[in-house]
Amino acid sequence: MIESKPDLRIVDINALKKGMYVVAIASQTGKANVAKAGRITEDKQLKALKDKGIINVTVDWSRSSVDEASELSTVDEGRRAPVPETRSSTPESEKRAAKRLFNEAKNLQSKYFKQLQHGDSIDLQPMERAAEGLINSLESQSNALLCLAKIRAKDKYLMEHSLNVGMLLAYFGRFLGMNKNKQKQLLMGGMLHDIGKIKTPDEVLHKPGKLSDEEFVIMRQHVVHSYQILKAQEGVSTTMLDIARNHHERLDGKGYPNQLKGEQLSETTRMANIVDCYDALTADRVYKSGMPPTAAFRILLAGVDSQFDKVLVEKFIRCMGVYPVGTAVKLKSGRLAVVVQRNSEKPLNPVVKVIFNTLTNTHTEVRLLDLSKYSHDLIEEAVSARDYGLSIDNFLVDQP
Repeated sequence: MIESKPDLRIVDINALKKGMYVVAIASQTGKANVAKAGRITEDKQLKALKDKGIINVTVDWSRSSVDEASELSTVDEGRRAPVPETRSSTPESEKRAAKRLFNEAKNLQSKYFKQLQHGDSIDLQPMERAAEGLINSLESQSNALLCLAKIRAKDKYLMEHSLNVGMLLAYFGRFLGMNKNKQKQLLMGGMLHDIGKIKTPDEVLHKPGKLSDEEFVIMRQHVVHSYQILKAQEGVSTTMLDIARNHHERLDGKGYPNQLKGEQLSETTRMANIVDCYDALTADRVYKSGMPPTAAFRILLAGVDSQFDKVLVEKFIRCMGVYPVGTAVKLKSGRLAVVVQRNSEKPLNPVVKVIFNTLTNTHTEVRLLDLSKYSHDLIEEAVSARDYGLSIDNFLVDQP
């Protein structure tokens, strides 16, 4: 007997119907597990899944007893889940490929900034290919990519902020169950969302102190310039334009450039608002240290319903984890470590790389520590490595 090949699709919980064969949870707000795969036969099963905070599930369409034609409106054909394949690649080779794609995207971004600065048009096809590769790598090498995104040259804030925003938007979109094409548009949109700053005078763009009212008016024009520049390029999607034009709008209408508010802000805009602010808060600059992610989360939460979408902020924090990859943390023993791998089951106990002893003010033997399996030491708080005169970049390059 020949078994049919699985036809796996991501289905929104509100589109789930009786007859669909659920094999796994794709995304959720809680910690539920599917005890065993099976067909939905009763309404109470649907209610139970919703009550557990499940957002999307993976459905095997080949084993579902629903009419294809009648249900296509509720299932996004672009969100088919990947069918596992036998591959000869190893985790190490996948990590190397992820680094190569990341560096390729970085070089392309630098090239585009220079071309647009000279008034030339850009060819987005190479960026599309690189973005597609990065989206695929996020499935198996998200820890590696998020570590790479934390390594920044503090005098290249503009481009590295943009790349990081793109990576985080794609990562967030994946968490929300968005299809790969949407993730790609989010990544590319983030990478180019601040391109208009090439028209901002350096004395305003790189001013370390607070901007004057006149300078702030000049700075705010970068979103208009970004939109105009990208709109003139071939192959730029509406998602990319939305991110460029509206990432500084606010729910209460006090943002810029068009004072949009409430329902006028798309989901993409609301996501970009959160991610752009989070990365700006946590990034190290030449003149200041970035704040720990936990402090940035508190600022995002303080801005819900006025600046940020409450539901999306909460989902973003769950997406990133209590201690995001790349976070410097102080352990109760006084040792300083950097988070290199999240633990979805025990978010307070990630895998860390111990690098320094704050009690003796000395470097220690670098070692990996899985805090979920090591009960003798726990995280006391997230910190800024720069406050201890340290750079964690070198410790992120060869993370596990």
